[in-house]
Amino acid sequence: MFFLLKKYWDKILLIVLIATYTLILSSLSISRHNAFASGFDLGNMDQTIWNTLHGRFFSLTNGSRTMSRFAIHSDLILVLLAPLYLIWNNVRILLFSQSIFLALGSIPIFLLSKKLFKEKLIPLIFVLIYLLLPGMQWTNIYDFHGVALAIPFLLYTFYFIYTKNWFWYWIFILLSLITKEQVSATIFLLGLFLIFFQKQRKIGLITLFISAGWFFLSVFILTPQSNSGLPNQAWSIFKFSDSKEFSLPSVKFLIQRFFFEKHTIEYYLILLKETGFLPLFGFPWLIFALPEFLINILSNQSQFRSITLHYDSVLTTWLIVASIFGIKYIQLFLKKIRLTRQFAKQISYIVLFTGLLICLRTNYHYSPLPTTPGCWCYIYQVSQQDRQFDELLQKIPRSASVTASPEIRPHVSQRIDSYTLPVATDYADFIAIIDQNRIIGDYEPKDFELVLRDQLRTSKKYTLVEHIGHFYLYKKNSYIWSPI
Repeated sequence: MFFLLKKYWDKILLIVLIATYTLILSSLSISRHNAFASGFDLGNMDQTIWNTLHGRFFSLTNGSRTMSRFAIHSDLILVLLAPLYLIWNNVRILLFSQSIFLALGSIPIFLLSKKLFKEKLIPLIFVLIYLLLPGMQWTNIYDFHGVALAIPFLLYTFYFIYTKNWFWYWIFILLSLITKEQVSATIFLLGLFLIFFQKQRKIGLITLFISAGWFFLSVFILTPQSNSGLPNQAWSIFKFSDSKEFSLPSVKFLIQRFFFEKHTIEYYLILLKETGFLPLFGFPWLIFALPEFLINILSNQSQFRSITLHYDSVLTTWLIVASIFGIKYIQLFLKKIRLTRQFAKQISYIVLFTGLLICLRTNYHYSPLPTTPGCWCYIYQVSQQDRQFDELLQKIPRSASVTASPEIRPHVSQRIDSYTLPVATDYADFIAIIDQNRIIGDYEPKDFELVLRDQLRTSKKYTLVEHIGHFYLYKKNSYIWSPI
């Protein structure tokens, strides 16, 4: 046993780190859901997968009608995840599996670092930095999103490029593409990299063709056809003038947004701080993050420039890759100026451990973990009222239509007609309300739900089934049901 520990201690520690991350983050994300602090996106993902498993391919309720998920995003990875529901037909399996997928991104980081440095400690430090990233932890906590899986998939893709394992390269290229349509842009750049820097012209050209073709098919054909001819709603986040028509940004606007806007500068800093500023030493590799940077920075919605949502998912991959190569470049530079091998090793270790300390400090201040001083820890605290109301919701027949507050919808999304308030308040079989805003963690009263609650008190169409704390469940009088 001692011999095995001595020989494989790095691999054992890797497994421990992966297991620890999975246990902690999956527990927190499931607790958040149980506390009715999950939201609209999780309900959409759950309903899409459930519908697919029951013969309604890639469909969900959006607004007042059922439509293809292609009308919103081309995250076909949800279809591949449908078999998970054969194991456990519960939205919580999505939250658990997301934590596992993200944790398994440690493996290509470990393997790549080991090939570059021929050491055991350095790969584990990079794995630790990766697992401590506040942005990735927030992505993990904040519902489930297909694009979150682009983090491990792209890491595996890059590792297989580096090792020239083209069979697995194609597997993970295709998996990455179907996490979200915009990932195509990053993969397009990988195709160019293969052609001009790796001299893999055939593979590079096929990569260019597949990525460009999938982007065109997703954005300009599947989305408009699925959305009654309307363009992808994602275009609405880019608005550079007061005109209703789409217009290109001015040079002045671009300079202001990229280099002088306070929110943008803070975004750059937090991304660098969470990786200990190490990507600056491997800056060329951040080129692959450029498409995602452009989307986030040019968006007129400030939440895109935040690490507390999922919009930095693709960036995470290249921040880690740039960090790894950054330390390698430092070593090569020190060798070039003819420092002794031992001295060069000590300097690179000092830089790496400094980066790790900055990463730890950033995690302490900005992560969603309970160790963070400003933690919204009440989003993980499940009350008896939460449990009781969830039990009541699970008794509603799957054939019934339900409209619910965003916090409640992920608990009732496994049905054909699952609406989000204010839709369907006059024809849904059930109306489920919570009068607190729990998604963003302020627990303030919700004006619309409070007004609706007061209206339903005097309604001749609906009857109050149960009132539990801040929760209310109403049933349409014509619908026959008894919650036994």
